[in-house]
Amino acid sequence: MRAIVYVPEIPGLQCDASGKISFRQLEDYFVGISKIISQLKLQAKFIQDECGKELIRAIRDIEKLVDDITGILMTDVMKKIKSKEQEMKYKVREFMKEIDVFFQKKIVEALLKILSILGIPNPLTIPIPFITAVTLIDESDNLVRYQPVVRDFFTKEGKVKIKAAIAEDIESIKKFFGEDGKYDGTLGIKSPEHEAEEFWQKALRWMKELLGDFIGKCINAMIGLLTKIPIIGPIIKKIGVFIDPTKSIKEQLKAQYEDFKKQIKKAKEDVLSGKAFEDLGEKILNKLIDFVLNLPIPLFGTLGNLIGFDIELRKKKETIHSKEELWHRIEDAFDDAMEKIKRFFQTDLIAKIHDIILKAPGWILNQFPIVNKILKAIKLIIDVCRGKVSVCVVLNIILKPIFSIPDAILRLIPNCIEVKRTKYGLEPNPEVSPAWAKPA
Repeated sequence: MRAIVYVPEIPGLQCDASGKISFRQLEDYFVGISKIISQLKLQAKFIQDECGKELIRAIRDIEKLVDDITGILMTDVMKKIKSKEQEMKYKVREFMKEIDVFFQKKIVEALLKILSILGIPNPLTIPIPFITAVTLIDESDNLVRYQPVVRDFFTKEGKVKIKAAIAEDIESIKKFFGEDGKYDGTLGIKSPEHEAEEFWQKALRWMKELLGDFIGKCINAMIGLLTKIPIIGPIIKKIGVFIDPTKSIKEQLKAQYEDFKKQIKKAKEDVLSGKAFEDLGEKILNKLIDFVLNLPIPLFGTLGNLIGFDIELRKKKETIHSKEELWHRIEDAFDDAMEKIKRFFQTDLIAKIHDIILKAPGWILNQFPIVNKILKAIKLIIDVCRGKVSVCVVLNIILKPIFSIPDAILRLIPNCIEVKRTKYGLEPNPEVSPAWAKPA
């Protein structure tokens, strides 16, 4: 008779009709994978014969497989976090940014082709301002000092260099971004491991914002050049220049957050001083979360709608997670959403310029080579602008193996083990739990 192990059913990665896939789907998928591993480890301890040893070896192979696949693009956490699920959540956040950057990078690459006529510096060669040079080992095993640049964010090897520089001088990045209350005790939890990873997420957002600002400058430079061209100039002038529509929303949230932080700090001080018996910090944080998720975003509904965050559903699912963790994930999603809104308006403006040039008389392109160069560059952007490249296409390009991880995991489990899938895997119900979990 074969030993039985229980593993949770993992929702597959399903793309909708428009080729989109949500952050929630990816997080549930990867967290589910980590749960398979943790539950297998727990059950392997109770299989004492040779089969148990085979299962333990298989679990090591499974962990290596998952690390190898996710490691293609996702970097290891800054400092070891004891929870595999927590590590995976950070990897998913990085991966979602990687998908966004794929589209952003395509736009930047197209604009680089006309950079000389726009008179704007190449953002990819800019040294990253919040880190100093890092000591690395070159191909000849010599120690060298290297100053990471923005381009390093685009490769796994480059990101490893950036993380090494951050780890070597964490105080520089803290000074650059400021102490923002993420796992530093401000909201109740002090965890250096989580704090370091949040700074890495902030570094990734800084890069996205830098590229977003670069795209905005390029658009305005193109408009400035094209307004001087006969016939199309007056039409393009009516479009106006690109103005970041997210600034007022960010300022509104920042003001509210600072106010809530003061309230939380006072609530904790009142408990410590004996003025209050109940720490109201969590209730205040709940109010902040509800405020942010219900924040109205013109054209997109609420912020909760925009980031795919169902308040009531998450309240049910997040009961075992700290409110602080939930808040920092919403913060992260807010920043990502603001960049998406910015890119939405930027690409819409680029598409309008493209359409105006296409309708211009043919002699415009012949007599004004600068217009032809701009048209060729923005044609490369149009496929991205108008949705011809979906998120699922990107996933298949940059990390196709992720769609089949659960099946690949189960194929590694030895034949002496019978695998049963249930909704939650190792459930406490005696009718579905293995014999060792039943009451005596």
